[in-house]
Amino acid sequence: MLKMSVLLWMLLTIILISLPVGIISFFFSKKIFKRLTRLLGKIDTFDALVRFKKDIVHLYRTKFSSMKSHVNKDKIENMKNDEQAFLNTIDEIIKPKSSVSKHLEPEMMIDDEEGKTTIIKKRKLLEKIIYDALGLRKDGKFDEYEKKIIEGLAIDSDDKDLNKLLADLYFTMSNYKKALPILKKIVEMDPKDHKAIRQIGEIYLTSGDFDIAELLIQKAIGINPSNPKYYISMVELLYNTDRKHDAIVEMEKVIKLRPTNSAYMLTLADLYREINDLDNAKKYYFRVLEYEPSNEQAKKKLKELVVE
Repeated sequence: MLKMSVLLWMLLTIILISLPVGIISFFFSKKIFKRLTRLLGKIDTFDALVRFKKDIVHLYRTKFSSMKSHVNKDKIENMKNDEQAFLNTIDEIIKPKSSVSKHLEPEMMIDDEEGKTTIIKKRKLLEKIIYDALGLRKDGKFDEYEKKIIEGLAIDSDDKDLNKLLADLYFTMSNYKKALPILKKIVEMDPKDHKAIRQIGEIYLTSGDFDIAELLIQKAIGINPSNPKYYISMVELLYNTDRKHDAIVEMEKVIKLRPTNSAYMLTLADLYREINDLDNAKKYYFRVLEYEPSNEQAKKKLKELVVE
């Protein structure tokens, strides 16, 4: 009986000691696994960047070699300088990740987590500022709306959402002097931001710089061919450069995108009337009345065509 009690006591002692040790070991191993997984991910990213550099350098040098035979010495020297600048830029991209061994230090992992926490807090603060700003805009408080956006940009001057809101405000107010540098900054951050590209094109169109305006508006359409406003900008440009037939072609595209829009159909009818294509003009005036029987503009213009 005594022997049994001793064995039971020893068993309980082993359980009491091993249970907390087992729990601690489980959480410790889980933490190590998480850090190891993150480290491997960073190593993969580093390797991908190195491969990226090698591929780009190979393509760049192949192109450089193929051009040597038909360019002068000065041009070759400039190309060499450009190549070195390009390689330096790529080196800057991968530099923070070049010392892989540093990722093994626990302090680096803690700093990384703290950095992520700071970024998340800043993002939440900016989201609140944007939310408050949109509320002010909805209430028509545009001065306060502007101040709120500028407040956010003081925290992060490169925040794309805030820059777009401020650019939109200035563009809508026709304050192109303030809008233009912000729009250019947006395009630098995202070369495929078709809205910003189109707005820059509109600014050049307003200033009478039609060549640049046309290139920019065409680029916006190329990126997003489903926005009728971009074609309307092109129609305005073509009309102002005495290319009414081309303007009609673009306006037809707008009608295909928005086949029931009376304002667009009236514009197309007016364009046909200006080039003396009265049949097509009547066709679109009648189409306006199909969708909007009480449209006085269409009725008036049809009567004028009958008189003519």
